[in-house]
Amino acid sequence: MKRFLPVALVLGLMAMLHPAGSASAEVVDLSDAPAYPEITVTTESVTGSRDIVLLGADLVEIAIALGASDRVLARHLAPGLTGVDDIPHVFRERPGIEGIAAMRPGTVIASNIRFDSLRNGLEQIGIQTALIDRTLPATQKVRRLAAHLGAEDRGEALVAAIEQEYANAPTVTAPDGEKLRIMHASKAGAGGNFSVGGSGTAVHNLIQRVGGINPAAEIGKDRYRGVTPEGILLMKPDVVLISAEEMDVFGNLDRFWTEYPGIALTPAGRNKRIIIMRDMHVRADAASSGIATRALSEGLAQMFEEQ
Repeated sequence: MKRFLPVALVLGLMAMLHPAGSASAEVVDLSDAPAYPEITVTTESVTGSRDIVLLGADLVEIAIALGASDRVLARHLAPGLTGVDDIPHVFRERPGIEGIAAMRPGTVIASNIRFDSLRNGLEQIGIQTALIDRTLPATQKVRRLAAHLGAEDRGEALVAAIEQEYANAPTVTAPDGEKLRIMHASKAGAGGNFSVGGSGTAVHNLIQRVGGINPAAEIGKDRYRGVTPEGILLMKPDVVLISAEEMDVFGNLDRFWTEYPGIALTPAGRNKRIIIMRDMHVRADAASSGIATRALSEGLAQMFEEQ
């Protein structure tokens, strides 16, 4: 029978071998990157009734970037996103059939299958709905929403802006030539506990686009899941991503390395490497997808290529 050392003993031994405080803190703040690209088009502004309900922050970001906020009747919260103040209704919790029906919308568009039962209920009372799945590439989501909004030309301009940023984003590797292991740490929706972004998330796509490895996905995590100290040690992140909108939750960044057992003993922890990004840049994979990709690439280059 295999015998395993207690986790506390393992952490203590690793702390002696790899003192967490031996390296200086290295924080790169990318939260001042533009919220979404500015597009230049020759067509007139998007016209039509204010009758679109958007269930998903990623769809809200796309609509705003397309200059179509006047078409949006109600929306989900989209942290840190500008240009949304004129939208009349904001969902702070999951909306119900009666509440949406009372708004008399023309179309309700969702980006998550968790709204399928809501959509089915709305369709049964004659309200048109659509799904633009959050797992689709950002460019496909842009084109599909632009078609619903009657803004196809603007959609193509936004796609071109996203693809240009992708092309301008360099692939960054660790000093030894290996792919960087990038972990997104979060406390949102986790009862104040740490979680990590695994496969099937926007941040997973972002990490792949910059040529990195998402260690949470590598150990079998999907979506946002809690993680044990053993899991953190297995992931061995080189750098940790944190949303700027969660900074108040995390508090003092020095405490971040001490409050969660195991993180200080990883390569990221020994060098205290943190990259801070806009929440939507980490979580949306939408209109800001290109900007987020280029910003993260340049932030990693700043962090690692001078070593």
